[in-house]
Amino acid sequence: MNNYVWYVCNKVLSKAILIALVLGSIIVGTVIGNILVCVAVFLVRKLRRPCNYLLVSLAVSDLCVALLVMPMALLYEISGNWSFGAIMCDLWVSFDVLSCTASILNLCMISVDRFCAITKPLKYGVKRTPRRMIVYVSLVWLGAACISLPPLLIMGNEHTYSETGPSHCVVCQNFFYQIYATLGSFYIPLFVMIQVYYKIFCAARRIVLEERRAQSHLEAHCYFDIEPTVQQHQPVTVNRQLNSDVQPGHGSPPVKQHRSSSASTTVNKHSDSMEIGSR
Repeated sequence: MNNYVWYVCNKVLSKAILIALVLGSIIVGTVIGNILVCVAVFLVRKLRRPCNYLLVSLAVSDLCVALLVMPMALLYEISGNWSFGAIMCDLWVSFDVLSCTASILNLCMISVDRFCAITKPLKYGVKRTPRRMIVYVSLVWLGAACISLPPLLIMGNEHTYSETGPSHCVVCQNFFYQIYATLGSFYIPLFVMIQVYYKIFCAARRIVLEERRAQSHLEAHCYFDIEPTVQQHQPVTVNRQLNSDVQPGHGSPPVKQHRSSSASTTVNKHSDSMEIGSR
């Protein structure tokens, strides 16, 4: 019996250590990665653009999940008992819903922003100002707050306290709130992202096909323009070469005749002057 108890305790302990190592590494990696994203955007001048504001908002939401939600979830998962009280239960669940919903809505807004940037690059590029992107980020967090605050302010979350057994802390299980929260934080953003990325794929494919068609048309046009020109210039080049080869043979006699005529003229003038002098 003692061996069986020791075996069970050892198994539970090894399982707890494994869970702690895996979830702890995930928490550390999430914190470091999102901090590096925020630092890179704030320090690198080329990254401080309005289009990256949504990426910073996404990194902040994931950082909130890693810092405010995952450590307590790790302790709750290992111990199997919620020992932090009802107030911390409400805050923890609210931060969980807020951060996760903001992360999903940031992804949805990023997809819409990319779609507008691809389909309307000139028009939307002018409208993508820092003020507009801050408005987008504010709408994302406002939507996440509208989903996470009703249980905290109105309905309340499910916190069960027991002196003999383990206590539990879960989000509000109201049927209408579950439908509202599930649609607003998951299904509607998922549907929007699927539609938007499909349209982005179609738009990118259409742009690539148009560029290939234009390039092939340009190459064919240049080929048909250059080919007749080459055929016309080849005989002229040959004729020029032939003329350059023939011209020295035909041009030398006139030059010689011109020189001989000038020489004869000079001799005649000299003889005429001698005759006049003898006279």
